[in-house]
Amino acid sequence: MANINRCSSDKNFGIDRISSLPNDAHTHILSFLSTREAVQTCILSKRWIKTWAYVPDLKFDIKEFGLPEIVDDERGVQFVTKFELLVRSLLQKREISCVNRFHLLLDSDFRLPWTQAFANCIGDVMKLEPRECLIKLCSSEKLNLEPNLVNLPYLKTLNLDGFTMSDDSFQKLLLGCRVLEELVLENCYIYNIEICSSTLKKLVLRSDYMGMRLQISMPNLLYLYLDICMEEIILQNMSSLVDASIYIPGWDGMDKYVSRVPKLIHSLSNVESLRLDLDFSREKVDKNFSYCPFFNNLKRLELLNSRFFVFDLAPYFLHHSPKLQELTLGPSICYVRESLGEETQDGLRDKFVQREFLKTVRIVRFENDNELVDWLINKLLTHVKTIGEIIV
Repeated sequence: MANINRCSSDKNFGIDRISSLPNDAHTHILSFLSTREAVQTCILSKRWIKTWAYVPDLKFDIKEFGLPEIVDDERGVQFVTKFELLVRSLLQKREISCVNRFHLLLDSDFRLPWTQAFANCIGDVMKLEPRECLIKLCSSEKLNLEPNLVNLPYLKTLNLDGFTMSDDSFQKLLLGCRVLEELVLENCYIYNIEICSSTLKKLVLRSDYMGMRLQISMPNLLYLYLDICMEEIILQNMSSLVDASIYIPGWDGMDKYVSRVPKLIHSLSNVESLRLDLDFSREKVDKNFSYCPFFNNLKRLELLNSRFFVFDLAPYFLHHSPKLQELTLGPSICYVRESLGEETQDGLRDKFVQREFLKTVRIVRFENDNELVDWLINKLLTHVKTIGEIIV
């Protein structure tokens, strides 16, 4: 039996089982690779020569094409031009006209020049009406979109990173995405952002750039992540929102802005999960958070990194969230100890309200401040009748 098994193994040795798979399986396998890697499979055998041309996904990463270690303006233009010609060549050699996913990663350690030819190249891909689009751009140039370049009737996912756009160009982009369900903007500079959509279900805005106004109206939005510097944030028609993460940084001269934050939080009152990071001083909180809406659906709450939140925000939510099950606090309570005297801390202790039950309380360990953590645990146990689990 051993000899027979060996002969059977020898007989099958060297059979190309992958090449014997149907064409649809080949294109599905190649869809997990970058376009450059997919094209390289053409050297495997005659069967693979044109397989890459039927892959519905286009994924380009500029770092895969020999980006020089040092890029000045002249070499940057030359490299981007060559990259643009390569992308165009591959587009012409494809055997299918549709695009499912289009990924273009131009993020590098250098700010590459944005050429009009390359902008037109992206426009040509957009004409193929992709359903998912991810573009990371590192450029100092502002992107201005022509109306005829923005017609993406099937696009459901759009992820832009590193773009600078005029307010008008951004509006043209949104108007051309009629069925968009997921929008991610990272490190994008748009001075005024207005998003009104009945199709968006997920929105992520993350940027260090300072803008003027953000206005959002999305009745079907389910997930919201905001980490953005705006002087004014207006959230409207958020009745379907389930999960929200909000980070609002503090800066000098922001008193007028802080006064609008309670209204911002009020617009999140339907969520089931809420993560808040509000970097304000205690005085601003006491002045502007005297009224807190009821969060009748809230089950999970995280109050993170704020200088005061354990003493000032937690009582509001404990009192106004009847379904709250999980509470996470951390990690900057140490700043309160440094800034508040014992008299002030004693006064704040009375803010905690009586509550029947919390399933889980998580306290992020505060370095070198075990005494304050112990006090917080004791205070919670005093004012919450039953806590299922305390995790420190």
